[in-house]
Amino acid sequence: MLRLSAGWLLLALVLVVYHNNKDHNSVWAKGKFSWMAYDHFDEINDHFSSINGENCRNKDKSQLVMRKDVVAQLPVYNELLTRIWYRNRSSLIHIHNMALNRAFFYSFVLQRMNDTSTFYKQPNWMYYYFSATADVNANPNGLNGSAFYFDTDCHYPNWYTTLPFNRTLRLFGPKAFRWDDFNDQDNFLREPTRQVVQALDLGAGRYKNYTHSGFKMNPWYENWLPDIKGNMDSLTKFTYYIGIKESNVTGQFVSDQYEDYAFFGPNSPGAEDKDERLLPVQFTVPYFDCGGSNKWVVSAVSPVVDYMPRYTNWTHLRRQRIVGVSVMDTDLVKLDFNACGVSPGNPGPSYLSGIARCRPTTGCKHKMGYGFRRGGYVCVCKSGWRYPFFIERPFQGDNVEISTEEEYYNGFQCTPTDYRLVLPVIDQLSGVKIEGGGVKVNSGGLPLDLVEVSERRRRDAPGANSSTPAGVQTVSNSSEARLNILSEPLYADIGSKNGPSASYKHGGAQDESSHGVFVMKVTANGQTVKEQEREPTPHEMIALAERLRELGESQKLQEYLDVHGSGYTLNKVKAAPGDDYAERNNVDISVEKEYDSDVKQHKIYKNFLIEADKMSSRRNGSRVTELLRDDIVKMRNRHEQRFHANRLHAGAKSRRKRASVYDDLAFDRMMRIMRWKSSVTRSNCDQQPNHRLTLPGDVGYGASKQFENEGRTALRLSNFISLYLQNVMPEENFGNMRGGGPLHKDMMFGEVIANVMGNFRIYAAGVYFDRWKFENDDGSVREFFGPWAFRRRGAFFAEDTAGYSARYADSDWFRQAKARHGANFHGIKRYKLRAYVRSNMNGTSSVRHEFFPVTYRAAPYEVGFWTKPHFRCDGKIDAWVMTYVSPFFGLDSLRTRLEFRGVTTVDVPLSFLELNQCPMPYSVPNAFKNTARCDYLSTKCAPQAGFLFMRGSYMCTCRMGFEYWHLDGKFWVEGSLLELEYEKKKAGIFSRFDHLKCRPGAAATHYPSVWPLLLMCFFLPVLLNR
Repeated sequence: MLRLSAGWLLLALVLVVYHNNKDHNSVWAKGKFSWMAYDHFDEINDHFSSINGENCRNKDKSQLVMRKDVVAQLPVYNELLTRIWYRNRSSLIHIHNMALNRAFFYSFVLQRMNDTSTFYKQPNWMYYYFSATADVNANPNGLNGSAFYFDTDCHYPNWYTTLPFNRTLRLFGPKAFRWDDFNDQDNFLREPTRQVVQALDLGAGRYKNYTHSGFKMNPWYENWLPDIKGNMDSLTKFTYYIGIKESNVTGQFVSDQYEDYAFFGPNSPGAEDKDERLLPVQFTVPYFDCGGSNKWVVSAVSPVVDYMPRYTNWTHLRRQRIVGVSVMDTDLVKLDFNACGVSPGNPGPSYLSGIARCRPTTGCKHKMGYGFRRGGYVCVCKSGWRYPFFIERPFQGDNVEISTEEEYYNGFQCTPTDYRLVLPVIDQLSGVKIEGGGVKVNSGGLPLDLVEVSERRRRDAPGANSSTPAGVQTVSNSSEARLNILSEPLYADIGSKNGPSASYKHGGAQDESSHGVFVMKVTANGQTVKEQEREPTPHEMIALAERLRELGESQKLQEYLDVHGSGYTLNKVKAAPGDDYAERNNVDISVEKEYDSDVKQHKIYKNFLIEADKMSSRRNGSRVTELLRDDIVKMRNRHEQRFHANRLHAGAKSRRKRASVYDDLAFDRMMRIMRWKSSVTRSNCDQQPNHRLTLPGDVGYGASKQFENEGRTALRLSNFISLYLQNVMPEENFGNMRGGGPLHKDMMFGEVIANVMGNFRIYAAGVYFDRWKFENDDGSVREFFGPWAFRRRGAFFAEDTAGYSARYADSDWFRQAKARHGANFHGIKRYKLRAYVRSNMNGTSSVRHEFFPVTYRAAPYEVGFWTKPHFRCDGKIDAWVMTYVSPFFGLDSLRTRLEFRGVTTVDVPLSFLELNQCPMPYSVPNAFKNTARCDYLSTKCAPQAGFLFMRGSYMCTCRMGFEYWHLDGKFWVEGSLLELEYEKKKAGIFSRFDHLKCRPGAAATHYPSVWPLLLMCFFLPVLLNR
C-alpha cells in the first residue's frame, strides 16, 4: 500500500511538472480576482468613490483632499524649457500657463488703471465673469473651471452704483465651471455638449467665506493669502518692465520710442531656485469641489498683485500686495498617472508608481491617455526576449488587469531570443556630415535629453578663418562629438558646352552681407584655372530664382534649363558605391496598407479562436497557440511576397516615387528645406526676396495638434471678445449694477501681453480689429486698432500695429480670415453662460442674472487656422514661426445679425515642431514623409517624441513574425542611429547600416511531448508495485 501511494504521488508530481511546463502561453481560464493584492490604487479609488455631490457637505475637510503625491510630475515654472515634459502632462502645463496668464493680466491692468480717472474703466463684474467663461469654453478637454478670488476687502467695485467711491466689497470670487447640460430643455439628444458654463460669485451666499479655515474647498488660499506682513515681498513678487508704443492715428505712432511701464507681478525665479515658495504657479493637492462642479479636481494657482490701499493721499502707506489668486481647475479623472516603477523617466515622489503588473521578462512603459484608471501601461519584452505570437504586441495593461490568475501566471510572458549578436561599435566619424541633427550622436544612438537650442547651434558655427568650409561642421573621431544642424550651402552648378561655367551658391554660414553669390569658374582641360565672384545675369537669375522658389526641385530645374539654358546642365549628387537602400525599399505604400490590413485580420482571427475555445467543452490551448503561430508565419510570408513582387515589378523603376515607402526625391526635398530654413537668419533676412521667407505649407504638418495649447490661448481671447461684444452695451445697467462698458485699449494691451508672458512657447500675440470696428471710450470709432505684444531677448514689448504705414488688414492671414467669415458663419458654435450674481452688496445670496442664460456664438479651435511657416523679419521676432489665427464676432448696429469684427493671433517658433518621417499616403500633406530609413521588409516606422525639428526623430520596430536580434539592451532601432550609419556608409567607412534590421522569428517553441509522459505515468506505478 505504501508502494502504491508512493507511485501515485510520483505520478501526481510528474503531472504537476508537465502542467507547469507544457504551455506558458495559455489564453483561457476561469477564476476570481481575489488573487490581486490590495494596492495604493485601490486605496485612492475607494477614497475617490466615497465622496460625491450628495454627501460632501457632511464630510470633514480632511476627507475632501487626497495625498499630495497622488499627482506626480507637476510642471515647474523654471524647468519648462530645460526638462523634457511628456505629452500626458500637456494639460497640467496648459492650466499652469493659463493661471499665469490671468495673473499677469489682472496684475497689469489693475496697476495700469490705478487712479481716479480710470476707476470706472477698470474691469467690472461682467469682465470677470466673461473672462472665466471664455477660459472654460475655449478648453473643453483640459480645463474644467476658472476663478479669481479676491482677498478680504481687496476689491474696489466700480459696478455698484449705490456703493461710494473708495469702498471695498468684503469678498468677491467670480468662478466659472463646466455645466453638465444633458438634462437642459434645449438638449434634445440628452448628451453633454461641453458648451455650457455656470458662473457664480463665491463671495455671496451663506457659508461662502472662502478665506475661513473651515471652508472646505480652499486648499489654494493658504499658499499666497493673506499677504499682510510684507516680509516675503522680495520672494513672491517681481518687477516686470514693458515697452509700450501706442497709436492714435492710422499710420502714425504717438512716439517713436517705447514707453517704459513697470508693474509688479508673480515671481520669476532663477533656474537654480528649488524653493516652491518662489514659484509663480503652485498646484494644490487633489480636492473635491463640493457645491461647484462636484468633482475631484487639481488646481493651478498664481497670485495677482496690486497696490494697497488703492486710493489714498498717504502714498507711503501703499505697498505691492497679493490681492487675490487666479485658479484654474482640471478634472482628476483626466490626469494620467504612471503605474510603472520610479525611474529616471518616472521620477518620484509618486504614490501610484509601481502598481503595474508586468511579468519579470517584460518591462513597463507608460501609455498616455488613460486618465485616472488602471491599465495605462504596456509591458514590452526586455532585450533578449520576444513576444508570443497570439498576443497583440506589446502586452496591453488593461488586458493584464482583467486577466484571471491562471491567465496571468501562464501568459503575458516573453520567450527568449537565442543566437543574438553584438555588432561592433567603431566611432569612426571623421569626415561624416549629418545635416538636420541637433544633438549628441554616436554609434550607440541618440539620447533624448541632449536637445540643442537653435541659438547654441549658431554660436557653435565655425568661423570664417576656419579650415572647415563655412556651414559644414566636420565631426572629430570621438563619440562625444556634437553634430549640429548644418547650414550646408545649396549649390547649383550650370556648365555650358562652349565656355566658362557658373556656379550659384545660396545659404550656408556666410557673413552678414552674403546671401547669394555667383562664382565664375574658368576651366581648361577639366581643371579650374580661375574663380571670380560676379553679379548674376538676368537670364541666370530668372532661371534659378524661379526654381529656388519651388525648393529648387531638380527635375523641374533641369527641364527649365534644357529649354532656356542653351545646354546648361545641373550636376546631380551621385549615390555612394554599393548604396542600394532606395532600390531595396522601392515598394509602393500599398504594401504598408495591406500589411496593416493583415494585422487587423489576425486580431479578429485571434479573438475568434480564443472565444471559440472558451465555449468548447474540451479546451485545447496548445492547438490555439499553434494556429495563431501558423497564421503569423503565413502573414509574414504574404508580406515578404508582396514586398519582393512589388519591388521587382517590371514597372518598379518607373514608379512615381511619391508612392514609395521611401522616396529619394522626398529626402532630397527634406534636406533642401532644412538648408533653406537654416540659411535665412536674423542677420540676412532683410536681404532675402519675399519667396525665401515662406516655407511650403506641408512643412507645418502636425502643428495643429502639437501647438494646440498655444492655439487655444488665442482662441480663449477670441471667445472672450465675441462674448463681450455680443452681450455688453456701454450704457446698459441692471438695477444698481452697471453693465460692462466698452472695451478699453489698456485691457486689450494687457490681454496680448499676458498671452506672451504666460507661455514660453509663444513669441508674439495680437488682437486685430477690422476697419472701423473698435470703439474708443468717448464713443468715437478707430479705423484700425491692433495691439501686438512680443518677446525679445527676455524683454517684453507691445505696440499698436495701426501705427505702421503697412496695414495689417492687407496681410494674407487677415484677408483669408475675413474672406472665410465675412459673410459665412459655418462651423461657428453657440455657447451658453448660466450666470448667478449677488443679490445685494453684502452678498446675502446668489440670484439669477437678468439674462439667463447668456448666449453667444464663437469660433471653435477647428475654425481657426495655422499659417504656412514663415520668417518674421521685422527686427523684433526674427525667427521662423507659425501663426494661429482665430476670428471673433460681434453684432451689427441693429444687434440682429452676426458680423466679423477681427482676429486674434499667436506666433509659435517652428523649431518646436516635431517631424514625422514615416511612410504616409500621397494625400497626407507632410513635407517629411517617406524619408525614414527603416528596413521596411522587417521593421515598421513610428515617430519618436522629444526631438524638435530634426532628422532621425523616428524608431523602427520589428513587424509581427520578426524579432530583434541585437544584443544591445533595446528592442528597436532608433532613426538617429540609422541616419548616422547611413552617412558613414556613404562616406565609405565602417558602417552597420545594413545590419540594423530584424530577422524572421516565428519558429516553433519546443515543448515536452505528452506521449512519453503518459506512457511513463502508466508503467511507473506498475513497476513500483512489483
